[in-house]
Amino acid sequence: MKTYLVLILVCSVFCNNDKEAEERKRRIIEQLTKTKPVILKDYHLVTRHVGLDVYRFRSYRSVSIVSYPIDNDVSEARFIFQSEELHLNNIGSCSPQDVVIQLKHGSFPAVNPDGYPFPKDFIDPAKRPGIHTLELLSDGTNTTYSLLNPKPGTWYGLVYIKWEDPRTQQVAQEGLVADCHTLLYTDLQVKKDEISRYISCYDDINVNLLPASYKCKTRDAIEPVTLNFKVEDVTANDEKVFITIQAESLPTDEDFILHCVFDPNVDPSQKLTFLSYPASTHIITVDSVGGNVSHIPDCESYIIPDFNDIENQTLVDLMRDDKDRFFTFDYGLPTTDIQDVTSLVNLTSDEMKTLRFSINQFVDIGGNLAIDVSLIMGIKYYMGYKRELVNGSLLTFTEDNQFFKVVICLNLGHPSIPLDNGYCKFNDHVKPANFILNSTDSDSIYDKVIIPYPESGTWYISFRMFCDSVVCPCRTSHNGTKYYVETKTDREDDVISSNSTREGASRCNATVVLSVSSASCLSGQCSNYGNCAWNTFSGLVISYCSCSAGYGGWDCSDDSRMDSRVAMIVSVLLLTLSNLLFLFSVYIAIIRMYYSEALIYAFTMVFSTFYHACDAPAQVSYCIIRGNVLQFGDFYCGLMSFWMTLIAMSTVPTKHFLQLVGAIVIALFTTWNMHSFLSFLLPVATGGTILLASWYIYYRVNNRWRYPRSYYSIYFPIGLVLVSIGLICYAFLQTEQNYKIVHSIWHAIVAISVVFLLPDGKRRNVNPFLPNREYYKGPLWRVFNLSRDTGDSNHINSDPSGRLSN
Repeated sequence: MKTYLVLILVCSVFCNNDKEAEERKRRIIEQLTKTKPVILKDYHLVTRHVGLDVYRFRSYRSVSIVSYPIDNDVSEARFIFQSEELHLNNIGSCSPQDVVIQLKHGSFPAVNPDGYPFPKDFIDPAKRPGIHTLELLSDGTNTTYSLLNPKPGTWYGLVYIKWEDPRTQQVAQEGLVADCHTLLYTDLQVKKDEISRYISCYDDINVNLLPASYKCKTRDAIEPVTLNFKVEDVTANDEKVFITIQAESLPTDEDFILHCVFDPNVDPSQKLTFLSYPASTHIITVDSVGGNVSHIPDCESYIIPDFNDIENQTLVDLMRDDKDRFFTFDYGLPTTDIQDVTSLVNLTSDEMKTLRFSINQFVDIGGNLAIDVSLIMGIKYYMGYKRELVNGSLLTFTEDNQFFKVVICLNLGHPSIPLDNGYCKFNDHVKPANFILNSTDSDSIYDKVIIPYPESGTWYISFRMFCDSVVCPCRTSHNGTKYYVETKTDREDDVISSNSTREGASRCNATVVLSVSSASCLSGQCSNYGNCAWNTFSGLVISYCSCSAGYGGWDCSDDSRMDSRVAMIVSVLLLTLSNLLFLFSVYIAIIRMYYSEALIYAFTMVFSTFYHACDAPAQVSYCIIRGNVLQFGDFYCGLMSFWMTLIAMSTVPTKHFLQLVGAIVIALFTTWNMHSFLSFLLPVATGGTILLASWYIYYRVNNRWRYPRSYYSIYFPIGLVLVSIGLICYAFLQTEQNYKIVHSIWHAIVAISVVFLLPDGKRRNVNPFLPNREYYKGPLWRVFNLSRDTGDSNHINSDPSGRLSN
């Protein structure tokens, strides 16, 4: 009857706890759902997300992702955020957390909150569209973040609790500390601009009212656009006209294709030539501006001489080759060869060749885009041949060993003009080129860039080749890996120092090998210490590397925070060898004739030893079977050790029955949630209640204690103190950094406490720590006695006299 009551109590505690937690969560979400945001005049609500779960950043596995659709002609987007803590149990209280939200247009933000550096081939974040970051506390207050003239399309928000070094964090036992969950409410409100009207990008524009706003769509071609403005008498004599142009969205002071000023009082007509986004809508704003405008370029500067110097311009669409796996595809020049997706791009010095490809929204942005480029050089280059001499001083400049470089620009939405100084120019925006391939340096004939989570849209790769107009004498490196212009004297080792130069070639050609490919993680893998995985959230999929063995970073190759191999071995030895103290527990249980208890202590030692050996870093781990099996055995046998020790200490007559009931219930608890402190507390609390009740009943019935006085006055208090210290270490003192020490102490204390807690009630007047053959009457000893008696019986039956005693 008591057992049934215990089971009913346990079930009611679990059910009520789960129902109460669900009720709390339902109330919080309902409260967030009923939140009515204040909608300003001329704004309208586009989308909202209620009850978004937020977790502490460990990797991209623990981030939450939210998307916001923004239409065209939006002049302002207001993002509203409200975060609260959900307390799911009655233990302690929940402190507000630092919630980080990062917004980005076109793709997921590629960030490293844990401080690990990006891999060497990753594109410089400064060359990518910016990420808007804000932080707020999960204390229920509203936070607003506004974006002026945001780009149309999908914006993505990355949400997580601020990263903290896990090595310094406490290992919290579930059910012993406050169970807190962070929830987020967010919505988007937008204000639209309706004053723009469509015009032709190739007709004259008459401005008779300021401010004015126009839209025009360009042709699908790489060509400059020329706008002819004529401003009527709409400005004051001391004011100038300020023109700003942007593609797809309204221009701002920081985000524009170009902006310039001109004085209509001098000449009301202005011709403006600029590079545009192919096949895109451009928004043009015209307004008057007074005061000092010297910091704004003059419209006459937008003539683009670099573009006019190019004789031939080619635009080619690359072919997509899908691999039917997450984020796995290639782009290349159209070909029927299904084995090779690399492209051979033939270049001459009088042309600019542009290739373009598309990254699709949602389905392509969760992987990593890799772009490889390499020059194809002559056979003599790779064989390390010396270049020929001219007049004994300078090397010849032949077709086989030309001096040239290829500048390659990579842009989203538009092409740029590669310049001979290694930069890319788009109107007055100039930035370093993504690739510079140089024939005079074997280290520079190949380059690679990886773009994590590429933005959706059309990408352009522009190639331009430049011949060396001037060649100077430079030394060739001794190891033969770099090839420069070299002079030579009669002595083999001497090099002439000369300031003389000569004219290089005016025309040259080369072939560039191009590879554009996408894959999950980095080429579909994560070095040797991680697994490539996917995080799905609200229909969005994102790939990431799940690292192991102490490694970190995007590709799990960073070992800067990993312990040395010696430290790992010491850690494993501490966690495994500390279990050998259970041999003493087994010994004590056997000499005191607790054979079932001795068996469970032995199993606890074996499972704990091999589980910690398997759970160690991969460099030093050893698994005899699957880790989850060892983990279950470790937790189950550990709980059974506590249960059977408490039952052995009690005076109930039905110990075997209670041991069987405990084995079944503890198996259920371990399967339900082995990490929950409740799974540990309920069996121990039930066993402790049975123990105290049995001692009390025994004393009331017999008017004396069941075990010797020394047990109650010495051994039991010592064991109780040891267990208390062990529980404090296990529940409150463990961190990731000291885990190997504190948990090893826990192993030792549990093993030693059994020696003092297990009563020596089956023997009388003996040393509790030494065996005594007189009291070996248990089943184990009888087995040995039976073996000896059998041998004696056989000896009697073989008596030659044939006389048997009756």
